[in-house]
Amino acid sequence: MLPRKQKKDSAGGYSLIEIVLVVVIITILAGFSFQALLSSVSLYAIAARDYLIAQQEGKIAMEKMVREIREAVPSNIVITSGSIQVTKRTGHGTPLDSNLAVTFVQGNSETKIVRQSAAGNFTLANNVVEDSFSANMDNNDVVTINFAIEAGENQYPLRTAVWPRQVPTPIGGIPTPTPTPTP
Repeated sequence: MLPRKQKKDSAGGYSLIEIVLVVVIITILAGFSFQALLSSVSLYAIAARDYLIAQQEGKIAMEKMVREIREAVPSNIVITSGSIQVTKRTGHGTPLDSNLAVTFVQGNSETKIVRQSAAGNFTLANNVVEDSFSANMDNNDVVTINFAIEAGENQYPLRTAVWPRQVPTPIGGIPTPTPTPTP
C-alpha cells in the first residue's frame, strides 16, 4: 500500500479578509490621529496670532511713548500712579504734534492707554490689563515703562526703558558730554 498524503489544516499566511480588516482598522486610527493633529495645529495658530497682534499693539504704543519722552528734559517728566506727564523741549522733533505738554494715562478700571494733549485724546493701546500701566525714573534719568496687554485668556507683559535726550550746555565754550544710560 502506498502511503497516503496528509493534508495540512492550516495555511502558511493570512487570508484576504484578515488583511482587509487590519487595513480598515489602521485607516480609522490614522483618521482620528490626523484630526487630533489638525485640531492642535489650529489652536496653536490661533494662540500665535493673538500673541503677535497683542505684541504688535503694545510695541507700537511703547514706541510712541518713547518718542515723546525722548524729546523731554528729565526735569520736565512727572510720573504718577497710572500716568506720565511730559513737557517736551522747544524745537522737539515730533512733527505731527507741536504741543509741548503730553500725558500718557491709563484711567482707573480702564483697559486702554490714552495720549492726551491740547490736540485731543488718542488711544495708544487697547486691551491693556487693568491697572498694569506704571513707570519710574531712576537716578540716571532713565524712564522705565511697564504694562501688560491682554489677548484672550493670556496676558503679555511689556517693558521698555528710555533715556530722555540731554541737551548739552556749553561750559566755557566746550559742550558737556552726554552720559550714557545704565540698563
